[in-house]
Amino acid sequence: MTLNEWIVKADNSQLEFIKKYDKGIALIEDITILSFINIKKVIPSLIDEGKYDEAISIVLNENVNSTLKRKELDRFRILIWIQKQYENINRIEKQYLERPPDFKLIASGIKNLDVLGIKNTIDMLALGDVTKWEEIENLPYSICFEKQYKLAIESDIQKKMIEHNKNDRKK
Repeated sequence: MTLNEWIVKADNSQLEFIKKYDKGIALIEDITILSFINIKKVIPSLIDEGKYDEAISIVLNENVNSTLKRKELDRFRILIWIQKQYENINRIEKQYLERPPDFKLIASGIKNLDVLGIKNTIDMLALGDVTKWEEIENLPYSICFEKQYKLAIESDIQKKMIEHNKNDRKK
């Protein structure tokens, strides 16, 4: 039975209780060792589509048949762990990577790039070199996060330098 089928048949109040009080089962040390594309696109898409066993198999680096051999409750608890990892990733990204866009960028239409989704980030990490996109997608998420964080810090420094230079010119 797939995990999705099991969830549909299970007692909803029991599932909610497990979600609330169970930390889940961590069968790998750190989800951020997975590839950037798996963390940012593949796994979330599978979860959104209710393909939980496929998502778990990617996280555990095993084939789906091996995942299906696990007990349904164990797979549910693995899914809980995965969801908690995503909560952590989202919190950390919001804290360290999100910056409010400059008014001039908004006025110039920076939001139009949002339709490209994750490709914007991949292109930024590839420094605009489309031939590097696949390489970036396959890097561990943790490396991509560190590079994005470095770029965010550099951008903050650059903005402060521009302000300092403006203030120096006024003197």
